[in-house]
Amino acid sequence: MKIFREIVRNTAMGAQSIDNLLGYIECDKLKELAVAQKQEMEEFYTAASQELGEQELDDAKTKPFQRMMLKAGVKMNAGFDNSNTHIASMLIDGYNMGIESVQKCINQLNRDGVEVPKLAHDLMDAYDKDIKALREYL
Repeated sequence: MKIFREIVRNTAMGAQSIDNLLGYIECDKLKELAVAQKQEMEEFYTAASQELGEQELDDAKTKPFQRMMLKAGVKMNAGFDNSNTHIASMLIDGYNMGIESVQKCINQLNRDGVEVPKLAHDLMDAYDKDIKALREYL
């Protein structure tokens, strides 16, 4: 199901982005929050990947070039400004991109009359919760 592929793709990129940012975070409290959010993304990844076949899972995973570009983007962006405000803003931007792509899949399922898996709703709730927690650092 496309929604599970999107959740896998989305949470893999989210966890990798957080991992790439951790070295730039100087505030222990923000770093702990980011680590907890990364763990949450990994749990969603695992749950969604169990719903996919081997080929679907392989198709959904980020490719080496995508991972390299993501890491370079984070390095350039956080390297110039690693303030808590900027790091939180980067994370929020990432969550907003995730919300947009998952919501598109949810809307398509709704239009097609297909039941949306609870995991998709739970992920959207988690993204909202994570954004609210990051607002403290803006």
